Amino acid sequence: METTKEQNRVKYAVAGVLSIIVFVIMYKYSLNEFKEDHVVDLQEHLWQARDIYLTTWKKIWIQRPYMLWHVCVKASVKYLKMPLEEAGALVQGGFCALNCLVTFFAVDRLADRYAKNHSGVAAAAVSGLLSFSMPWYVKWFNAYHYEGQYAINAFFNPTHTAAKPFGLLAFLLAVDLLLIYRGEDPVFFRGLRTRKWLYALFGAALFVSALAKPTFMFMLLPAGVIWLLIDLVRALLKKDGSWKKVWSFMWRIGCASIPAVVYLLLSYAAFYLWGGTNSDSKVAIYPPFTVWKIFSPNIFKSWVFSMTFPIWMVITNPKYFWKSVESRLAMLGYLVGFTEYAFLVETGSKLEYCSFAWEMTSGMLLVWVVAAAKLVEVTYDTKQSVWRNLSVLGGWALLMLALFNGTYYINPFNYII
Repeated sequence: METTKEQNRVKYAVAGVLSIIVFVIMYKYSLNEFKEDHVVDLQEHLWQARDIYLTTWKKIWIQRPYMLWHVCVKASVKYLKMPLEEAGALVQGGFCALNCLVTFFAVDRLADRYAKNHSGVAAAAVSGLLSFSMPWYVKWFNAYHYEGQYAINAFFNPTHTAAKPFGLLAFLLAVDLLLIYRGEDPVFFRGLRTRKWLYALFGAALFVSALAKPTFMFMLLPAGVIWLLIDLVRALLKKDGSWKKVWSFMWRIGCASIPAVVYLLLSYAAFYLWGGTNSDSKVAIYPPFTVWKIFSPNIFKSWVFSMTFPIWMVITNPKYFWKSVESRLAMLGYLVGFTEYAFLVETGSKLEYCSFAWEMTSGMLLVWVVAAAKLVEVTYDTKQSVWRNLSVLGGWALLMLALFNGTYYINPFNYII
């Protein structure tokens, strides 16, 4: 027991250190972006945060209803007396560090379930690696490092960065609720006394993710609906009354989702009906991959470059990804996000903004986190086989390659970070 306690303290120490490293690097990266001569996303959002005042709150909200990042920046300026750029860098780095810690929590709890002898240090290390992971950068294939390939990290977009930790928490809570509904023990939030707390926390995490950027829930909720509709159809075909259990779970988790759904509808109205930033466009269904083709010369290659690590883990561990609740929900979420990006667009001047790519990258995050947790498990697995050795060797190599591409994206000209 004493050894386990020592290992637990070590893993928390490592996770804490790595989260601070993530914070410092992203803090400096953000300051560099704010000094760019051409306008970038971080600059635009910083200026929007600067212009938030109580007297113009309604007008600002309509223009930008996902304001969590902006409000945090404004609060840092007002209450911490920080310069605007320093406040923006502080908030951006803070959300990146928070996402690192939530990722560590997710990977560590999954490793606890499947690999009892793991120390937790590998889970902490993986959370740091995932904080900087980016797709392969093959310049002669595509001059764009991010656009066209896409990734779980969008360092340049603060609203997506702010949504990630809360969206990931909502996913973890959804997994626990699905496990309880299926008669299994929860994985992530085992210490909660009642199931009602899980529903309340799920609704809160989903709502905060919508405040930051509604794209994560626009992926996760349809995935959950599809999952439960399939369960409901199966239960109805059995004709044994089991549909009542499915329906009971559906309406409970549906009620928990109401605040986030209402805010999503209000955000849509602000964007497209009340004169927001998207009032000159609309959501439409276009031929497959219309927007993606703008930035990628070959969509299949771009997909491989962005998903090589999880593809490898699925190929080498197909049984896990087919059967476990967390992997199935993650894969379904990614499929939903991928489909939304393939067919849905914003018309007019917003066409090249790739707005629905955020749904795909949100689903991509879930798959990467689950794949990383599986990598930690097989690393500590004592069963010996050439196949498992290859899974571990290839998995860590590909994850390190993703880290290299991320650091190159942040520091392409060898600036001292």
